[in-house]
This record gives sequence, structure tokens and C-alpha cells, in this order.
Amino acid sequence: MKKRKTILQRLLVIVAIVSFRIYQQQDLVTGMAPNFTSKTLSGEIINSKPLPNQAVLIHFWATWCGVCALENDNIQTLSEDYRVLNIAMQSGTDAELKQYADEHNMRLDNMINDSSGSLARLFGVRATPSSFFVNPKGSIQFIEVGYVSTLGYKLRLWWIEVFS
Repeated sequence: MKKRKTILQRLLVIVAIVSFRIYQQQDLVTGMAPNFTSKTLSGEIINSKPLPNQAVLIHFWATWCGVCALENDNIQTLSEDYRVLNIAMQSGTDAELKQYADEHNMRLDNMINDSSGSLARLFGVRATPSSFFVNPKGSIQFIEVGYVSTLGYKLRLWWIEVFS
């Protein structure tokens, strides 16, 4: 009897997690990734188009997001080998964001300040962190809301580059 109760409790937790993820992802863009051009905190103009034979990660996060802070090192490590657009949504002025980046050892050349939330709305983002894995043809292959490990990021990007 006790074993049955434990199994039922675990199933309820799984259903709750899956339901919450579906809710978080319901308005997110799928299919072709929206194209945009923006300026990074280092002053470079970049666009969201993937390069030939290279996947791109479009990552939405915020300075006020605790999970994002835990995931920061994963994103920084990933950006050494992959193209990452690191979009800070509603996280203050450029100066405040640069200070945050300096304190947390973050790159400025791939960081975009989405202070108005316009890029987040373009992608349908309502929760942070949200990550869009875009293949070289511009199609979104995977979407993740919440924490992802460095290995989880690398495996998804590797998959896209090998099988797209």
C-alpha cells in the first residue's frame, strides 16, 4: 500500500512539472526564428541569423532571476565554442548591466540589453531563462525554459550542427 502511494505521489509531481513546462512554453515562437538586429553592450551590431553550418543559441535571462545566475557559468562556457546571443530582459540600463556583467565575469560582445522587453515579446518569452536553439537554416530545433546544464546545451547544439 505504501509503495503504491509513493508511486502515485511521484506521478503527480511529474504531471505537475510537465504541466508547468507546457504553460511556460505555450506562447513561445516555434518554426523559423524571428530575425532581428541589435547592438551588444560592447557596441557591436549583430543579427540573429545563424551562420552556415553553425547553430546559434538565443538565450533570454535577467539579472533578477536566481536560476539565471546559477546558469550564467554554463552560458559563458558555451559561448567560447558556439554562437550565443545573450539577451538580458528588463534588467536595467546599459551601465547597470555592464556592471553586473563585470561582477559576474560575463562577455559583453554577445550581450544585448532588452530593457523594453521588445525582443522577449518577439519570441513570446514570459519566463526566464528561456533558450532557443536555432539550426543553420534559421529554424528553431529546441526550446528550453529553466535551468540547462552546460552538457545539455552542448548536446543540443551538437545535435543541430550534425543532423541539420
